[in-house]
Amino acid sequence: MELAVDGGQSGLRLGLASGGRVLLTREEPGLAYASGSTVDGVARKVLAAWRTLAPADASVPPAASDVRVGAICLGLTTLLGGPAADRELAGRLFAGIGTRRVLLTSDVVTAHAGAFTGRPGVVLAAGTGAIALGVAPDGRTRQVDGWGYLYGDAGSGFWIGRRGLDAAYRGFDGRATPGPLTDRARQVFGDLGTTPRRLYLSADAVAQVAGFAVHVLDLAAEDATARAIVEEAGRELAISVAAAARCLPDDEPVPVSWTGRLLRAPALRAAFQAELMARLPRALPAAPAGDGLAGAAFLAATTELGHYRTLIRTVER
Repeated sequence: MELAVDGGQSGLRLGLASGGRVLLTREEPGLAYASGSTVDGVARKVLAAWRTLAPADASVPPAASDVRVGAICLGLTTLLGGPAADRELAGRLFAGIGTRRVLLTSDVVTAHAGAFTGRPGVVLAAGTGAIALGVAPDGRTRQVDGWGYLYGDAGSGFWIGRRGLDAAYRGFDGRATPGPLTDRARQVFGDLGTTPRRLYLSADAVAQVAGFAVHVLDLAAEDATARAIVEEAGRELAISVAAAARCLPDDEPVPVSWTGRLLRAPALRAAFQAELMARLPRALPAAPAGDGLAGAAFLAATTELGHYRTLIRTVER
C-alpha cells in the first residue's frame, strides 16, 4: 500500500492507495503561512489524518491500523527548510506510520503527475496560490510563479480576493462609488471599519482574503469591477502557463491542464482559456486525468520517477 498527501493552503488531503489507486481519503485544514507550516505542523496534520481515514469506497474497511505502507509521497505547498527538515519529517512519519520510504515535493509536481500521469505538458495549479509547471519530453522542467502571496501567485484565489477587497474598501471610504463588492464584503466580514484589525491579527488572514475570491467570481456576471478582476486573473494565469511552456519544443502542440478549485468557476476558466489560446495557439487544453492526490499516489507507487526525478527528494529508512 502507499500513502498520498496533497497539502495545500486550503486543505490537506491524505489518501491510502494500492498500485496508485486511492482507496481511502481524509481531509484536514490547510497549511497556513502564518503558522510557518513547520515540520511539526505538517507531521501533526498528516498523522491526524492517518489515524482517522474515511473510506472512499464502502467495500473497503476504514481501519488503517493494520495496513503496511511501503511509501509515502507528500506534495506540499510549503518549503520545509532543507535536507535536515526533510529527514526530521520523514523520521516522524517512519515512527508514526511505519513506512520505509518518504518522497517530498511541491504540490505542483503532484498536480502535474495527476494531470498527465508522467507525460509531458504544462499544468496550472490555482487555488489560494498559483503556480505553473512545464515538463518537456527530454526531462527539462520550468516552474513559473508560486512565489507566495506577498509578491507572487498572480491570478490566484488570494490575488482575486485581495483585489476584490481593495475595490470594496474604495467604495467604503469614498474613493469610488460603493458597489456590489462593498455590499458583499460587508455581508461576509461585518463592520468594515473593524475588519482590518481582525484580519491583520488573524492567523488565517491569507485564507480569509482568498476566501473572498468566491464572492468576486460570483459577482462577475453582474458587476463590471468584479468582471474586470476575473478577466485580469485569467490573463495572469495564462501568462504563467505560456511562460512554463517555453521548456517544451516550440514546433509541437503543448498539452495543458489545470488543478485546484479556483478554475471550477466558469467565468475564470473562460477568461483563462481565451487568453491562453491568444498567447499560446498551439496549446491543447484538457481536463486533468486526476488531481494532486492521484498524482501523489502515482508517484508513491512507482520506482521510476522519470521526468520528476530532479523535483523530488527521497528519504529512506
